[in-house]
Amino acid sequence: MPFIRIERKKSGSYIRLLESYRNEEGKSTNRILYSLGKLEDYTPEQLRRIGIKLYELGGGEIKALLQGEIKELSRCNYGYFQVIKKGLQHFGLERLIQRISRKHKLEFNLLDSLVLMMVERIHDPSSKRSNYLNQEDYLGLEAVSLHHLYRALDRLAENSLIIQKEIFQTGRDLFNQKLDLVFYDVTTLYFESEVVKEGSLRQKGFGKDGKLGKTQVLFCMLIDQDKNPIGYRLFKGNTYEGHTFEKALEDLKQQYQIDKVIVVADRGMLSEKNLNHIESHGYEFILGERLKSLPREIKETMIDKTAFRQEWIYKDNQDKEIKIQYQALEYGNRTILCTYSEKRARKDKSERDQKIEKAKRILLQPSQLKKKAQHYFLKSIGKEKYILDEDKIKESEKYDGFLAISTNNATLKHTQILDQYKQLYKIEHTFRTFKNHLEVRPMFHWTDKRIEGHICLCYITYAILNFVLKKINTEIIQISEMDLRRQLDKMQISLVQHNDELIYIRSTQQKNEAQIQQKLALKELPPFLPQSDIKKYL
Repeated sequence: MPFIRIERKKSGSYIRLLESYRNEEGKSTNRILYSLGKLEDYTPEQLRRIGIKLYELGGGEIKALLQGEIKELSRCNYGYFQVIKKGLQHFGLERLIQRISRKHKLEFNLLDSLVLMMVERIHDPSSKRSNYLNQEDYLGLEAVSLHHLYRALDRLAENSLIIQKEIFQTGRDLFNQKLDLVFYDVTTLYFESEVVKEGSLRQKGFGKDGKLGKTQVLFCMLIDQDKNPIGYRLFKGNTYEGHTFEKALEDLKQQYQIDKVIVVADRGMLSEKNLNHIESHGYEFILGERLKSLPREIKETMIDKTAFRQEWIYKDNQDKEIKIQYQALEYGNRTILCTYSEKRARKDKSERDQKIEKAKRILLQPSQLKKKAQHYFLKSIGKEKYILDEDKIKESEKYDGFLAISTNNATLKHTQILDQYKQLYKIEHTFRTFKNHLEVRPMFHWTDKRIEGHICLCYITYAILNFVLKKINTEIIQISEMDLRRQLDKMQISLVQHNDELIYIRSTQQKNEAQIQQKLALKELPPFLPQSDIKKYL
């Protein structure tokens, strides 16, 4: 039976009239009956006339298209569902989720429940109740009950390690990628609650979001140099972030059977115990060094700008070439590189000035002095009496603009080490995606299992989002997370009743939509199609 297909090539999109037939081997295949040329050469009106003419040639009467009652029954989005489904298939998670369903003998559709929550997480993050109320906004989703969404989180919590491993392994298997760099960092995720339950994940601690008095959990994540997720771990909210390092590396070694890797992490992760643990596991490291904690003779040497005779050149976010002076020093079994930046010096000074201004305000509030004095350049001069510590301020000024990086790698060039440490911003960007785009916090779940399930859901959604952006972004097209969201928002379809027929009418394709579908190998929906044919395109 003849049908029309759009074939996309680098030179453009071509309209083909094809026919299905069985070849000599009895296999079903297609052959081109006629080519109508490039789609871009036609105006919408010309295509409409061609469509009407074909309809008439098929025996239809033109007045049937123009007469009768036309009523829009519903309008929904199809882009988000297509993208989430493609991502789940890419990571093999559809099969895994179905296995989990069979294992637990679930009486509800776990996959449909998770897809709904992921679609909403990318589109417009909200509560699980809102997810339930918004499910008719998306094409391709089967109806799910609210309590099934919560039960789905429980299943994610129970299988989070398996899911993390599946996502990690898929990337390596499909692209034959070698894991040689691991970026590690920690952030806090807070709750709209001050209630602490002994022994639970939710505890009060030092929040990186600046939310005082809130309970939180510690979220530790590992990614590779392409921002592909490797794995994550959760810790109680009152855990010191440096104490998470050892556990994360042990899991990395045991679960993924990795032999050699360079761990790149920020200075907050650094301690002698962590360094010893890294080396005892056979890993190499590139870590931010605590310059002020080094022996005096080392510190004085490192901040001597007259010794900065080597040059490191890199490009910033605007592709502008930046030149940084640095020096290198051997210390024990590692190399310490120290760079200086005027921009960083201004930032350090600004942060110190803010602390000094706050210290002056704290001096007027005696109740806060004992708790905060050491953080704001204050020193005690007697019982509950404090003044600005001028010596400490002068000592701090000496280190403005300096950044020290420590490594035990003996093969990389100095500039390569600096380049790798600079890439640490990628995990910071990943955390911003979690916190801002996916809105993983504040959380409104109170049990450990629901908390773990919610974070696992966000982790899967991040993995899919990162995969989609990597597939789409090329030299021709570069879109951000927000650009993708805006594009998917516009992928709408209406269910219309025309006389006794139910027909889907797709919205006009917007800029980049065709490229997104082509890069992800998504089926392009025709402008019009009967309701009965819609599942062929999802």
